[in-house]
Amino acid sequence: MIKEEGINEQFKRLEEKVKGLVQICHDLQDGRSRLEAKINNLEDALRRKDASEQRYIEEKSVVRSRIGDLLKRLDEVLGST
Repeated sequence: MIKEEGINEQFKRLEEKVKGLVQICHDLQDGRSRLEAKINNLEDALRRKDASEQRYIEEKSVVRSRIGDLLKRLDEVLGST
């Protein structure tokens, strides 16, 4: 009987430890899922920022070109008078 009670207690402790480990695994999986979602959100934001920056660079180039053309036309007009 004493050995059986000892074994039962050991099994109860083992079951509690297993439950604790299972809970830790679930918590880690949840944490990992949240981190993966955050990474995806940050990567999406970075892609949007990169695209926005590329559009800005292209617009800046167009503006410079148009300003250059306007200055050239002004020089032509002013030079011909």
